[in-house]
Amino acid sequence: LCTPHNTACPNSSSRKGYFATRNTPTMLDMAKRVAKEAMVKATGTELEKKIAEACSNKPWGASSTMLAELAQHTYDYQDYPVVMSNMWKRIHSKSTEWRVVYKGLNLLEHILLNGSERAVEDARDHLFQIRTLCDFQHVESGGVDQGINVREKSRKIIDLLNDRERLKEEREKARANRGKFGGVSSHSTQGFGSSGGFGGAGGGSKYGGFSSDDMRRQQRSAAPHYGSGGGYGGGGYGGGGYGGGGRRHRGG
Repeated sequence: LCTPHNTACPNSSSRKGYFATRNTPTMLDMAKRVAKEAMVKATGTELEKKIAEACSNKPWGASSTMLAELAQHTYDYQDYPVVMSNMWKRIHSKSTEWRVVYKGLNLLEHILLNGSERAVEDARDHLFQIRTLCDFQHVESGGVDQGINVREKSRKIIDLLNDRERLKEEREKARANRGKFGGVSSHSTQGFGSSGGFGGAGGGSKYGGFSSDDMRRQQRSAAPHYGSGGGYGGGGYGGGGYGGGGRRHRGG
C-alpha cells in the first residue's frame, strides 16, 4: 500500500508535499488575515463600533435597543472590559464634546440599572471622576449653557450610587420590566459579574435583580430603556454641592 509514510513508495515524497501544502496557509490567506487585523485596529471591533455609535457627537441619542445590548455585554467576561473602558474614555472626553460626555454618562446610567454588578462596583471606583463632572462647563456662542446636561446627569448617577437601597429597587424594577415587555428576562443575565464576579455560586445578588441562581445564558435583545438617549434640554440642579474642580470651556 502506497501511503505518505511508506518510504518505499515511489510517490511518497510528492504525497508528503501535497499534504503539507494543503495544511499550510497560502500567501493570499496570510495577506487577508493581516488586512483584517489592520482594519480592526483602525476602526475597532464590532462591539467598539457600537459603543462609538451610542456615544457619538451627533445631535441625537442612542436607541433603547442599543443601550440594552451594550448593557448585556457587561455579563460577558471578554466583552465587559471593552464596554467599560470605552465608556469611561467617552465620559472623560474634552468639554467641547459635551454630547459624547453626556451620552457616556447615559450609557453608564443604563448599565447601572441593567448591567452586571461588577459594573456597579466599577462605577463606585470612579466616583471621584464622576464628581468632577458636576462642575462641567461648556457655553456656546450666544450664551447657551450645554454643560448643564452633563452636570445634571452626573449628579443623578452619584445620588443613585450613594443610595444602595434605591439602586437595588431600581435594578429590580428594570428586571421586572424586561420580563414584562418580553425583553431580557431575569433568568437570562447570569454570567460574569452577576454576583460581583465571574458568575459565581451562592446566594442572592448584592444589588438585586440578578442572583447567582439565574440560568447561565445571555439573550441579547431589545429591552425597555431607562435614561436612554433623548434630548439635551434644560433643567438642572443649580450649582455646588458635589464638589470637584470642573472643566470650563467657552466655545463657538
